[in-house]
Amino acid sequence: MKLSRFWLWQVPAAIAGLAALIFLAGFGLALRGSLGEPIGGAPAAPASGNTPVKSPGRGLLLVLGDSLARGTGDETGKGFAADVLDNLKKKGPADMANLAVNGAESGDVLKVLDSDNVRRFAASADAILLSAGANDLTHAVPRQAPTAASASPLEEIVASRALYAGNLRKILSRLREANPSAPIYLLGLYDPFGDEGPQARIGASVILSWNTLIAETALSFPKVFVVPTFDLFYGRPDRLAVDRFHPNSKGHQAIADRIVQLLPST
Repeated sequence: MKLSRFWLWQVPAAIAGLAALIFLAGFGLALRGSLGEPIGGAPAAPASGNTPVKSPGRGLLLVLGDSLARGTGDETGKGFAADVLDNLKKKGPADMANLAVNGAESGDVLKVLDSDNVRRFAASADAILLSAGANDLTHAVPRQAPTAASASPLEEIVASRALYAGNLRKILSRLREANPSAPIYLLGLYDPFGDEGPQARIGASVILSWNTLIAETALSFPKVFVVPTFDLFYGRPDRLAVDRFHPNSKGHQAIADRIVQLLPST
């Protein structure tokens, strides 16, 4: 009887836990930028001294965050931010400062905002795009199997989630201190692995819980709009790049279209 209970309960539970760990480890490799080469050059250096960060009569789109914000995966080399800029240019002259960095976690974005020059960009921006959180989640998954002395993958993810929540609040606070009025478009997280199998459902539920955190945090700040991306990629492998993780041109365009829907009509 004890042996039967072991096979009926303990073994399936162990397999499910291992499947979740494998899924999250793969997701970590995906969005931290360790698979595939980033498309496009390094971020432009912020202006220094008293050099104006925005040309008179021209709008400014500021982009902060990770490899997704940098446009990784887009075969055209543009990325969703450039597509959003193209839409803004239909309403008048506009420029973009993309300061996103591949592999950046929320803590890295927070450090970027320590720069006086970056805060000048934020203060001058007419709109801000922010993508941060995917690397906080994926980097929390240990590369090696946990030992008796180490924290479990679930404990690591819970701790990372709490740290991310604090960092996201600080990021939005600093942006609002620098610029009280410019709309901030905060990207939600997506699942590049589709909807097949129990391990995929486990990973999807974790991502959705982080998206709930993002939405709840955004509600505390004026004119911060969450851009849902989960539905854009769930079961849509045709929107993924050759690395099967980052968006391709279709995926980036889908994100841009979602952001454009949130832009003011005038």
